[in-house]
Amino acid sequence: MVDEKALNPELEELKKQINVLKGKVTTLESEKKKIENEAEEIIGKAIYEKKTGLERSYGEVLKEAEQRLKAKEKEKADERKKNLDRVVNENTKETKENNTYLKNHIKNILKENKLPAFVNSDIYMGIWYPATIAEKAIGFFAAVAVLAIPTIIAFGVSKENLIKAFPIAIFRYIIIALIYLGVIFIAGLIWLAVEKLTKKNVSALNDIKELRKNISDNVKKIKKITEDTNKEMTDDKFDYTKLDREIESCKLEVENYRKRKEDALNHFESVTVEEIKEKTKKEIEKKTKPIENEIDTVKSEIDRLQKEHDELKLSLAE
Repeated sequence: MVDEKALNPELEELKKQINVLKGKVTTLESEKKKIENEAEEIIGKAIYEKKTGLERSYGEVLKEAEQRLKAKEKEKADERKKNLDRVVNENTKETKENNTYLKNHIKNILKENKLPAFVNSDIYMGIWYPATIAEKAIGFFAAVAVLAIPTIIAFGVSKENLIKAFPIAIFRYIIIALIYLGVIFIAGLIWLAVEKLTKKNVSALNDIKELRKNISDNVKKIKKITEDTNKEMTDDKFDYTKLDREIESCKLEVENYRKRKEDALNHFESVTVEEIKEKTKKEIEKKTKPIENEIDTVKSEIDRLQKEHDELKLSLAE
């Protein structure tokens, strides 16, 4: 008959050894898992840095190529503008010279009649000598502006301040009325003073008005010539061959870099990423393989001890 007292301590010792070994397996597996997790982080970081560097390099090269293209396109645009301006200046030269002569004539009339320079202005003609609808409109808005000044003064002051300064309502209305009358009186004096100063010779004013109309007509003519020239001036009227070739070359360069960038990123995703994973996997296996071997060894030992434990336990039962 088996001595149970002798077998029980041995059974407990086996159980203890099995538990210790199971704890060791858990520790080794945790260590292996940690290394594998670190490997995933290493792979992710390596892929990110490689892709970012690839995009940055191609991005910088592509940006420089696009800037060269823009510079060439601007160079052609500047050249076209210069040619257009030259043609416009040629087509409008006579009309511009006529305007210069007309302006000099106006200056001479002002000087001979001792009239101030502001007589030759839209504001003066609109207020003191209107003839056209546009000039009458200027006079109308000037009158509105004069009336707006006392309105702003009268109602720009807060109601509380007016009441505080003039508690009696009738006084407030009188003050507002006086403000209106004062501004209108001053404006009237200015109007009469200018009227007296400038209308000494109505014939001179009529001449100035006629010359101003001639100048205005010429300005419209210059604008029409400029618009027509812009429509008629096509690139085939000038030689842009060299610039066109340089622009086309830059466009091909930009397109080439864009294609190369796309191909490089596609190759990275399909080939380089797998290479990074494979390389990292091999490096990690060097660390995890010994751990896996040790886990297998420990598990084998656990199996052996477990069988021994079970046999002892059965012996006790029998």
